[in-house]
Amino acid sequence: MGGFWRRRRSLPTDDGASGRLAVWPERWGELGPDERIAAVASAIVDGITAIPGQVRGLSEETIREIERDQPAPLCEAYRCFLSLLGGGAGRLFQGTDVFYPDVMGLREGALELLEENGFPFELQETDRVFYMHQGYLFWFLRGTGPDPEVWGYGEGQHENQPILDSDRFTDWVRAMAEQEKAAWARLSVTDEL
Repeated sequence: MGGFWRRRRSLPTDDGASGRLAVWPERWGELGPDERIAAVASAIVDGITAIPGQVRGLSEETIREIERDQPAPLCEAYRCFLSLLGGGAGRLFQGTDVFYPDVMGLREGALELLEENGFPFELQETDRVFYMHQGYLFWFLRGTGPDPEVWGYGEGQHENQPILDSDRFTDWVRAMAEQEKAAWARLSVTDEL
């Protein structure tokens, strides 16, 4: 992802559904993790990336089930993500295992991938795998704070070592949402031609 997302302050794209401009809060860094995740949830409901009925949160009972699936506790930011978006979010993250029930067992999948590659590094007990793509890439939360770092691992990439992708989970979610909103908007225009 590089530094691209850090330079963007807003997506000046009309959402098409309500006429609202998809703009990120000016004081993003001062918001709490729950407010940042809520801003992302609002921004993706643009009539292209998602429509209101496609953005589904999870019940507290289901969130507890996800929490029990891995040894690492749920941080505040990820818990909020699950409560607002954990059941699906339209086209956001399409084709990846990030929503319930696909998040169940992701740590085991990540450990299998690491084993296949000779265990190039070890997941810590406090690491929570939250995203896997096609069985060869995964992202995990590292740290025990309310909005921990996001690390990524890709089979055969970066000398088979994980890389720090974002200092905060909420920043990572925002960056991914920005990229996917822009991509789906371009595809939508192409589809109309």
